[in-house]
Amino acid sequence: MNGQIRFGLRLSETEHARLWARVQNHFAWNEREWQPLWLNGERLGLVSEKWRQLIRQDWQGGLDVRESGLALSADNWLAMADNLQNMAQGWNRLGVLEGWRNEKFDVADDSGRPLFALERAAFRPLGLLSNAIHINGLTCRNGEWRFWIGRRSPFKAVDPNKLDNLVGGGVSSGERIEEAMLREGAEEAGLLPPLLQGLDCRSCRLSMRRVSRGLHRERLHIFDVVLPPDVLPENQDGEVAEFMLMDCHELAAAMADGRLMNDALLATLDLFLRGGLLDEAHPLAQWLSTSADCRSLINF
Repeated sequence: MNGQIRFGLRLSETEHARLWARVQNHFAWNEREWQPLWLNGERLGLVSEKWRQLIRQDWQGGLDVRESGLALSADNWLAMADNLQNMAQGWNRLGVLEGWRNEKFDVADDSGRPLFALERAAFRPLGLLSNAIHINGLTCRNGEWRFWIGRRSPFKAVDPNKLDNLVGGGVSSGERIEEAMLREGAEEAGLLPPLLQGLDCRSCRLSMRRVSRGLHRERLHIFDVVLPPDVLPENQDGEVAEFMLMDCHELAAAMADGRLMNDALLATLDLFLRGGLLDEAHPLAQWLSTSADCRSLINF
C-alpha cells in the first residue's frame, strides 16, 4: 500500500500539550552558541566553541578566522576529505571524539551534490548535514491502525532499549535514498523488497538539536508502509531486541514520556500530522507544518 493514511480520530488536548512540550525540549537549540564552518568556500557546518578551538589547534591546511565563521581550505575536495579524516582520527585516538564507526557519510552542497565522504562520527562535532531514512510501519488489526515499533538492543552504544520506528538508519556514502531504505528494511526488520519497492518518500524533515558530541543535523527521508496482518517484522542485524504493536494513544504516551528516539519522534509526528491525528491550529501542528520542507532550512 502506498496511499495516504488517515486515522479517523484526533489526539486529545492533553496529548497535544504533552507532545508539544517534548518537542520543544528535544529540538530547541541556541543559535548563538554555534558558528558557521566554511569548507573550500562552502558554508557546510556549525561548530561550538569547544570544537572551534580544537579545529584551530589541529587543522592541517588553510585556516581563516572570520566574523562570518571559521573557514578551512585545501587544494581540492579530496585533500579536504583527507585532512578532515586525519584530524578526526587524531581526536579519536586522544579520546576527544568517541563513537567511531568506520562508516562514511557524504558531505554535500546545497543542491545535494556529494562533495566528499567522511567518517560519520565527525559529522556532529563539525555540524555537518547527514541523511537518514525512517519507515513508519503500520498494520490494521480489528479495524484499527497499529504502529510497529522496535525496541533497540540493550547492547547498542547509543540509547540502548529506547523505542524506535519500524526502520531507521543512516544513508551511507554513495548510497541512494531508495537503496538505503531497502537495505535498512531488510537488515532491521527482515522486510523483503516486494513489500518496500515502489514506496514514495512521504516527507523530508530536518532534525537539528544539540548533542554531547556537537550538533546533530540530519535530513530525515520518511516513508510509510502498511504491512499485511500475517507479516511480522524480524530483526536480522542484532540492533533491535523486539518489535511491538502500539495504537495511536499508546505511541503518543511513549513519545511524550521520552521513550522514543528523537528522530523517530519527529518521523512519527510527521505521519500524525499527515494522517489527521493533530489539530492543525495547535502550535505543534503549526511547527510541523512550517518545518516540513527541510530544503528551506539547509541554508542556515
